[in-house]
This record gives sequence, C-alpha cells and structure tokens, in this order.
Amino acid sequence: MTTTVQGHPRAPTDYDWLVIGGGPHGRFIAASIAQAAPAARLAVVDPMPAMAAWRARAAACGMRYLRSSNAHHLGARADSLRRFAAARGYDEAHALGYYRRPLLALFDAHARAELGTPRHIPRRARRLSREHGTWRVELDDDAPTARRVVLATGPNRPYRPAGLEAAEHVFDWHFALGAPGRATVIVGGGITGAQLALRAIGAGHRVCWLTRQPPVRADFDSDPCYAGPRCLAPFADASWAERTALLAQARQPGTLPPDIYSAITSALASGALAWRRGEPARLCAAGVVLADGRRIDAERVILATGFGNRPDADSVLGRAIADFDLATDAAGHLHLDRELAAAPGLHVAGRPASLQLGPMAGNIKGARLAGRVLATLAGRTTSPAPMAAAAVS
Repeated sequence: MTTTVQGHPRAPTDYDWLVIGGGPHGRFIAASIAQAAPAARLAVVDPMPAMAAWRARAAACGMRYLRSSNAHHLGARADSLRRFAAARGYDEAHALGYYRRPLLALFDAHARAELGTPRHIPRRARRLSREHGTWRVELDDDAPTARRVVLATGPNRPYRPAGLEAAEHVFDWHFALGAPGRATVIVGGGITGAQLALRAIGAGHRVCWLTRQPPVRADFDSDPCYAGPRCLAPFADASWAERTALLAQARQPGTLPPDIYSAITSALASGALAWRRGEPARLCAAGVVLADGRRIDAERVILATGFGNRPDADSVLGRAIADFDLATDAAGHLHLDRELAAAPGLHVAGRPASLQLGPMAGNIKGARLAGRVLATLAGRTTSPAPMAAAAVS
C-alpha cells in the first residue's frame, strides 16, 4: 500500500522521519529537521491543516498577545521575529511590555512565513508498532513506516473537574461564545479563564468568574531561569524524582501576565465582571454548587480549566505508553534520553518531554529546545551537513 502525500504516491517505507502533530511543536521540529538534513525524507501527520488546532484555541479564549517574549517564536534564527516585524512595518503596538511579547497576529504571520511547507499526510495517527528496526504508524486508512517518529501531539483532552464533567469547555471543538443574554459562570483562574472572561464581557455577556484564589500576577507561567542553561544544566543532572519536584516548584499555574492582570482587576473594580472565590463541586439545574455549599445561579457554565496532565488512553501517545511500557512520572512526563527518545527511534516533544526540557517544554520555548535537539540528531544521522548553530536557539 502507498501513502498519498500532497497528491503524490510514496512507498510507506520511504520516510526517515514522521512527525505526528502539526501544531507549533510539530511544525517547528519538522522545519528544524528539514534545515539540518535537507535530504531527509520527512512528513508531518495531522488530520488538520498546519497549526489549525492551536489557532482555534487561541481564538476561543480571546488571546491577543502571546505570554512568551519575542525571543520565543517559530523562526529559524533567534532574531527572526524582530527582523520580520521591522521589515513588514509592524509598529510598537505589536509588541507588549518589557519582554516585547508579540501580538498574536504578528506571531502567526511570522510562523506562516518561516515554517515552510513540509510534506503533509492529512490523517489521524492511531497507533505505533515496531517492525524490524522501523516504526509503523497506523493511520485512518494506511500504515506508513519510518526510521524515526516524533510524537508532538499537543495538549491532552480539556480537563473537567469531578462533578463538572457535563459542563462545556472553552477548548471543546464545538465551543462558541454565542450571543449575550444568559447569565454565565466561567470556571478557571488562569490566563485562559481571565482572557475568556474579558472576551465575554467585551461582547456584552453577564459573567461571574469563579476561581480558587484572587488574581495573581506573574510575567510567565514558569521560572524564566529555565529558558537558559543556568537552571537547565543542574536540572539535567538531577534524578527523575528530583526533576519532577523541580518542575512543580518552577511552574506558576493560575497566574496572569501584567496586561491581563490589569484588565481583569479593572473589570472587577468597575463591576463589569462579577467574581466569586471557591471550589466548584457539581453542576445543578440552577447553576453550580461550591464545595462549601454555596450556589452560583447561572444559565451557562463554561470551563476554562486547561488540559489533563496524562495522555488519554486512546491517543497515539497513550497507546505507545501502554504498548511499549514507557516510563512516566505521576504527572504524565515521560522518562526520555537526551535525544528525547522514549524508545529507539521514538522521540517525544511538548509537555510530556518536561523531564528533559524543563518546565517550558510545552511552550514555544519548548518547541525551540526540542527542535534544536532533534535537528542535531538529524544532521548527524541523516545528512552530512548539520544545521548552523545560529539556526535554532
């Protein structure tokens, strides 16, 4: 059986690299490998167009600026976003604050210009199997093989707290904010919940924002020391258990960058946004009941509670963990070697790679770190001409 790739038949054993996932991590890794090893036979496997799921999530919660600095982007050169913005005439309004956080539209335009057009297999990867030193990837209607596979499948399913399983989630595929009118509770005190609350009141919705704690300001969602070797070097020398503890210490979930913090506190002060502090326990016909017995009346309850930590059992990553007995910690991070391999020729990127890449593994910085590691490997094993050191940083 052959695989059709952008209209051209290709024998299923022809691939050196198959990258599973066409989001920011998968596309950047594919571009990095292609630059390091131009002769490599590579394809990206994803049922959706490039970065479509990432863009849909950004639109759903109302993201305007990225939380990361302008040094964290999907271009080859470390300074490529800055150069791109200057060449295209983007003004100061397209970069925010001390860290010059890029406007989403600028980041997106830059990504489109930089990532190229790798071969795309528009199918869903179902399962992996190992045969004679190669990996077979079971798709919806085919099973190509490759010498190396990269699992860059993005976040897990939207997280629904116990008792709120029936509530809609901002990251559900069918989510739509809709027309204003119904009293709405938005659950989740992190940046997604705050952005969604701001988007909703801006569209005229009556919103009560339910969080476990008052708004907390932080520039980033993890210690910025882990963007460089000062913290990553000792992290790499720690044991697996120590790394798990360091990840928990370094991450700052439920925090808001300065612009979102300012906007949300202004909305609370003006009365445009109602707020309740508490732990949601269950849905009821009249709204949501809190753990202490209080009830918030609402016609609609929307979760903005992020994603689950552990991969779903029926996902390609979840099945790989079960099928090949891959080691993980309690938070769903995999035990990988320094080349991000969980097994020979099977590499993992994104948040599951945190025990190697640190607390920023799931962010844009993590995509850059993973791209650098795998580009180095590709240049050494596939092509005689490795990528220049300045290409990925």
